[in-house]
Amino acid sequence: MKDLPVHLALFALVSAAIALSGAFYSHSEDAPALRSLPRRLFVFFLSCTILGAVLLVMEHTFASVR
Repeated sequence: MKDLPVHLALFALVSAAIALSGAFYSHSEDAPALRSLPRRLFVFFLSCTILGAVLLVMEHTFASVR
């Protein structure tokens, strides 16, 4: 659990790279791409959070050993 801040920081760094790449790939100009970056990051983090929650629920429901 002591490595959680490090893992979250690395996840944020990789997420920023993914969102930045997608923004520059979808926009031909730099200014619109940079303006769309905060929304893209928010959607990416929200999607990852929802996916993680669904996986934890599925694990708790189907893979729990008692």
